[in-house]
Amino acid sequence: MHLALRSLRPYALPTGLLAGLTLALAACQPTTPTPATAAGEAAATPAEPAAAPADAMIEGQAIYRERMMLPPGSRLSVQLIDNLLADTPKAVLAEVAVDDARSSPIPFRLSYDAADLRPNGMYGLHASVRGPDGALLFVTDTRHAVDPATDAPVELLMKRVSSRGAPTTPGEGPQAGLTLQCGDLRVDARLRPGDGKAMLALSGRQLALASADDGNRYEDDLGNALDTRDGAYALSLAGQPAVACTPVESPSPWGAAARGGIAFRAAGNEPGWHVEVGSGDAPRLKAELDYGARTVEVEHAAREGLDYAGTAADGSVVRLEVERNACQDDMSGESFEASARLSVNGETYRGCGSFLAP
Repeated sequence: MHLALRSLRPYALPTGLLAGLTLALAACQPTTPTPATAAGEAAATPAEPAAAPADAMIEGQAIYRERMMLPPGSRLSVQLIDNLLADTPKAVLAEVAVDDARSSPIPFRLSYDAADLRPNGMYGLHASVRGPDGALLFVTDTRHAVDPATDAPVELLMKRVSSRGAPTTPGEGPQAGLTLQCGDLRVDARLRPGDGKAMLALSGRQLALASADDGNRYEDDLGNALDTRDGAYALSLAGQPAVACTPVESPSPWGAAARGGIAFRAAGNEPGWHVEVGSGDAPRLKAELDYGARTVEVEHAAREGLDYAGTAADGSVVRLEVERNACQDDMSGESFEASARLSVNGETYRGCGSFLAP
């Protein structure tokens, strides 16, 4: 049987069917986003919140030179101090405690909030060690200057607290020249048990107290009192609850000025400054300006009532105007007995002050 074969020809798909297959195949292919699409998707995705900056850190060690172990349960305390607010409740910016301190050296790590620092501010560190009964054993007798912007470790030298100021006989009371740390206040006390009088200087204020009946308490009619019973000290101001005090070696800036024969001292803020004036009709006037960056000194200032004027060695024209009226520090809130306006070559500094000597 003879079979006839037909030639095979390509079969042409209908136009509509071909278009449909093309779209279906395209849908099955993986797609690569264009740069514009990727950017749009990234913008639509919420960004992760930035992590808050960690607290800044000061590292170092506190030391003492005595060859001795501390009583079990002793505690080291280190404070970062704003020098401009020294001896006020707002002075302490940060504090760390090291429990069960045993012997020198005692390492510490002090965290603080960098946002609390001011441009061109001046800061210091204060360290103390207390025994398990709370008694002060060691303390830094000067404030250690520190630059928080540096990472260099610090070393704080502490000195052993002496027993000066403790009664030598019952009822005699402490001796003159005592400096006490009463809570956040540093108080310079001149106590005279013999005639029953006491003079306290704190943050520029002067308090004159008289001995009470038992001879172990000094007080005035305004509710201010210092109790010295059994060698333990407690201070009450304006009738407020008493605060325990401990003897320390370093006086406050106001107390140091008074002991150095300064008759008037004033200080102000932003930028930090202070001025000290000696006694007499032509006293020495010395001012530290701009957080201590600049010093002007008039060897013999002319006195006009409560005001002083003169020319410094560098040619600066200096004038200090003082008014005896109530003045409140605009940062610490402390009260003073006078307002002060210092002018150096026409640049004016305003603040508060106190008369430290007649």
